[in-house]
This record gives sequence, structure tokens and C-alpha cells, in this order.
Amino acid sequence: MNTDLLIEHLKQLGWSYTADQLDGLLEDASKSNVPYSTFLHTLLTKELESQQQAKLEKRIKKSKIPFIKTVHDFDFSFQTSIDEKRVREVLTGRYIHHGENIILLGPPGVGKTHLAIAMAFEAMTHGHTALFITANDFISECQKAQKQGHLQRIIKRYCRPDILVMDEIGYFSFDELSAHTLFQIISKRYESGAMILTSNKSYVEWGNIFGDDVLATAILDRIVHHSTTFNIKGDSYRLREKKQAGIQPAQL
Repeated sequence: MNTDLLIEHLKQLGWSYTADQLDGLLEDASKSNVPYSTFLHTLLTKELESQQQAKLEKRIKKSKIPFIKTVHDFDFSFQTSIDEKRVREVLTGRYIHHGENIILLGPPGVGKTHLAIAMAFEAMTHGHTALFITANDFISECQKAQKQGHLQRIIKRYCRPDILVMDEIGYFSFDELSAHTLFQIISKRYESGAMILTSNKSYVEWGNIFGDDVLATAILDRIVHHSTTFNIKGDSYRLREKKQAGIQPAQL
């Protein structure tokens, strides 16, 4: 039987994987004398897996995460201040359904970004949407959007995903515009949209980050109310790698 018409119909249905692999699937089924029901089950399973993978790749691309990391890559034996069981609890995704936040605090190089991305990636594998941005890039986006008259678009964009990941809060100070824009986003996401935030500053220092103690208090009140905080007190991974390579940090 000529399979050209079958392939055309499969493509019309959006079954790209099955269309591309049909000849091989039919040949394998014929050689193994596979029952019709088994063949159909195999065909459907592979097509569903292919479509799910394509959707995941689309979610990952839209999320803007700079790289893919998983919790399996994280060295809990090196960062002993982190309770692995608490991290595993986050990976169940219950915090997303409850609109809760995950906050990762600690000095540079201890794995905050790694964990934030790993948590977001795990959520995306379960069908959730995420959006990643560094605090500095957010500040720049707000300034650009204000000049173009598109600030409301920024607010809508960062309220839309199931999870908003903001990395490196504290490395750069927010100006008044970006601080108040972030406050609006946090207020709109409060108890409805989960966030994962990383910072190298303790909560008592957030007044300096946002240039306004009152605003910082309002922001913290909303993000900490329903949240899980991880205080990472270990050494820097990057410093460890340099030491292992025989590179000693410069003495000040």
C-alpha cells in the first residue's frame, strides 16, 4: 500500500512524528507480527510523547531561562545548609497551585540560580509556564518600556506565566520606576501566581535595594506571606572549581 496519502492525512492532523516515522513503524510491526491494538497503542504513545516534548521545548524557549539545570545536578553534599527534602517538596509543585513563593538567599556562587532554574524546569516538565529574568534586565526593560509608553505591557507580561523567576535581586539597585513596577507585578500575582526569587542580600537590606524602606516592606510583606525561604550559607561553587584547578584567588 502506498503510504503517501496516509502521511498527508497524518500531517493534516498535526501528527508530525507519526508522519515522519510511519514507514519504519509499519515495517517493524509487520516484521514482528504485532497485533493491531498493540500497533495502535505504540503509534499513539510515540505521537503523544513527541507532542509533549515539542510543547515542553516551546515552554522552555518562552521561559528565557539561560540554561537548563536540574536538581540531579545539584551537589547537596557540598551545600549542606540546604535541606534536600525541602527542595524535593518544592519540586512537587504544590506551591504553584497555591500561588506561593520560593526565595533563595545567599552569597554569590552558592547555587541560587541553579536551584531557581531547576525548580522552574521541573515545573515546566509538568505543563506549567515560566518566565525568567535577572533583576538588572528587568530594570532596563522598565526604563525602555517607559520611554516607549509600553509599561503596562511589561506588567501584563510578568503577570501572565504560572511562575515568575527573578534572579540576582540585590546586585543592582532599583530605580523608582522599576521598583514601583515590580511592586505592581507582585501585588497582582499575590496569592495567585508563584514566584521564585534569588538574592544575595538579607531581608533587612532590601530597603537599600529598592531605595525606599516603606516600599521594600510592602514588597516583602506580599512575597514572604506565603513563601518558603532557603538561606544558603555554603561556599562558592566557582571558588571550589578554581581551587580544584589549582587557581588561587587573589589576596586583597
